[in-house]
Amino acid sequence: MRIGYLGWSIDVLQNWSVTEHPECFTVELSDEGALQLSSASKKLGLVTEQDLEPFSDGIRHGWGKSSETHKGEFSGFAYFYVEGSQHWARWFLQNGRTLLFATYNGSAEAMKNEIPSVEQMLNTLLTE
Repeated sequence: MRIGYLGWSIDVLQNWSVTEHPECFTVELSDEGALQLSSASKKLGLVTEQDLEPFSDGIRHGWGKSSETHKGEFSGFAYFYVEGSQHWARWFLQNGRTLLFATYNGSAEAMKNEIPSVEQMLNTLLTE
């Protein structure tokens, strides 16, 4: 199944459920973790690396160092960190006028089991 909003779409793997909210999609395989996707469109001009800079290294206390990433037709920064018992992965991605924010959080076990599928789905990101 392919889901998305204006400016982007993504393939969701079989057995993952999708809930559409006014502000985002939630994609889940288990009760232990969830992927959420939301986006914004820049009215004038294209989203640039400078637009992503507020999310770069050192800005987010406790998130650690970001890494450059490419997911499908999008590029940007990713963070992977642990906060309490929750494990987090956050992607700040851009293509054209679209800024896409993807976040996965879950237990250590869910992260271990589900993050490969999350990465597989993110690699199908297309501009629309």
